[in-house]
Amino acid sequence: MGVATNATHLKETASHPLETHECNVRIWSDGQTRDSKMTWLELVVAVITLTAYTGWIHILMLLGISAVFWQVPRLILIVLLSTLLLPARPVLWTSFNRSWVFSTWRKYFKFSYLLEAPSKPGSRLVMAEFPHGVFPMGPLLAGTLCQILFPDFNIFSLAASSVFSVPGWRHFVAWMGSMPATRSNYRLLLSKGSVAVIVGGIAEMFLQHPHKQIVKLLTRKGFVEVAVEEGADGVVPVYHFGNTDVLDIFPQCMGRLSRRMRAAGGFMYGVAGLPVPRRKPIYMVTGSPIQIAKTSRNEAGFQAEVDRVHGLVVKELQALYDRHKASFGWQDKPLEIQ
Repeated sequence: MGVATNATHLKETASHPLETHECNVRIWSDGQTRDSKMTWLELVVAVITLTAYTGWIHILMLLGISAVFWQVPRLILIVLLSTLLLPARPVLWTSFNRSWVFSTWRKYFKFSYLLEAPSKPGSRLVMAEFPHGVFPMGPLLAGTLCQILFPDFNIFSLAASSVFSVPGWRHFVAWMGSMPATRSNYRLLLSKGSVAVIVGGIAEMFLQHPHKQIVKLLTRKGFVEVAVEEGADGVVPVYHFGNTDVLDIFPQCMGRLSRRMRAAGGFMYGVAGLPVPRRKPIYMVTGSPIQIAKTSRNEAGFQAEVDRVHGLVVKELQALYDRHKASFGWQDKPLEIQ
């Protein structure tokens, strides 16, 4: 089925071979089509493992309470906490990212994607991803496919520092090539390859709205500053349609405190009020790289280049959203960039 937009003509197809990345074609991951269905086994595995992952903090809290009274949960908790002593380096573990469990996750969310421009071997790109949502499920699913979507270069990522203080989560994200979101880590990863950055961060967790999409970008220039300093080959705007539908958070008043603590506060919920993600489709679209002129922070034109690139990111993100929202059924849902 073709979908005409203002700037391009989109086609829809089943998953292509790994080495093939046709542009402006919507591709469903893992051999799916628009109408394909999961097996019961895939569905059960996806629900159990997704709930364990998104509800991991709640599981740890229950273990902590149980450990006061019983020995077995106490031992389990000790073993889990001991993993915090182990190094968590960004390794991009291929076998981990291509595991069958992640395939069930992508099928659960009917994950699909569209690339407006091809990837180039050896490029060092900054993938500016939006929105974070209550939980960055879209970026996570894309991360499990990074070596399939972009086989010619590595894509690392940055995550909230608080994630690396949680046993289990710490190594999970490290095996996907992630490090705590600091400028020094950003520079380090950019020296190794491309870097995915969820620009809105924790602040976007509390910007859920039923009738529009809201992202934080107008005051977020740090990711551009490092990209300009390091001479990245470009900034690529990325939008994950449907990412805000899978979970909600309560109470909303925790937003300001969470930003100050750099850690999410509140209760995430989905199906039946539990931390079970809703089975909603997620559609990732990536734009064309915005070119960067490498400029030292000490040079006179540094701030002007940062402002130029940042302004183009804002403009291109809005255009990317507008080009593809109708194909996701969101033609009446505007994007508000704050």
